[in-house]
Amino acid sequence: MTPAPISPQILHVNKVMSIFFYVIFLAYLRGIQSTNMDQRSLPEESLNSLIIKLIQADILKNKASKQMEDIKNNVQNTMKKIDIIEPDIDVNENMKLDFQTVISMETELLRQQKHYSSPRVLLSDNTPLEPPPLYLMEEYVGSSGVMNRTSRRRRFAETKSHRGEYSVCDSESRWVTDKSSAIDIRGHQVTVLGEIKMGTSPVKQYFYETKCKQAKPAKSGCRGIDDKHWNSQCKTSQTFVRALTSENNKLVAWRWIRIDTSCVCALSRKIGRT
Repeated sequence: MTPAPISPQILHVNKVMSIFFYVIFLAYLRGIQSTNMDQRSLPEESLNSLIIKLIQADILKNKASKQMEDIKNNVQNTMKKIDIIEPDIDVNENMKLDFQTVISMETELLRQQKHYSSPRVLLSDNTPLEPPPLYLMEEYVGSSGVMNRTSRRRRFAETKSHRGEYSVCDSESRWVTDKSSAIDIRGHQVTVLGEIKMGTSPVKQYFYETKCKQAKPAKSGCRGIDDKHWNSQCKTSQTFVRALTSENNKLVAWRWIRIDTSCVCALSRKIGRT
């Protein structure tokens, strides 16, 4: 059975209804945009602009997705390259780390020089000819503390001749230029660095040490000690100073080491004496 043909009137009604719904939809969109724009009047081509913006937003979204995918692919390719060259990095890793450690270590050690410096330790490219400034000042103050400025030398000579001051033990001080080993604060033997690269020219470590000239400056021992009741002997005393050292030819650092710094009189009471 053949379906009845659609009359032109019905087609015309459908067309009118479609146009009517399209107009209602456009009015609805216009109302929404008017509300969002604080009920301001829209230009004639506002709907076209809105459609264009929506299309542009969709295009930008597609571009962003594509860019993110490209970035992800680049990261994956980079990781693959790193995996490929990783064996070469492992081969040269120790050499690079050692080189960087040496540079950093030298810089840090030189930065700590002022903090760890001692009056008895000197880093210099020339052999020092005089005692450290601190000890020169102490000698000057000790010999001229009670004298005025106008007659310092004359009064010092007169006072010295009448006082009869003598040291209990005789000592001597000098710069040690060839110190190669020492005992650190833990009791370990360490190597004292002879030359240190600093700037353009290397410098050496010098140690200002003080020790006894002899164990018994007097016949009985220390000078001025009652030998009837005391046994006495002059002994070199040591103290700790900071110095650049290495242990087992590595681990270069500032360490506390023992050096000769004074001469003292050691006493012991004689048995049977009170």
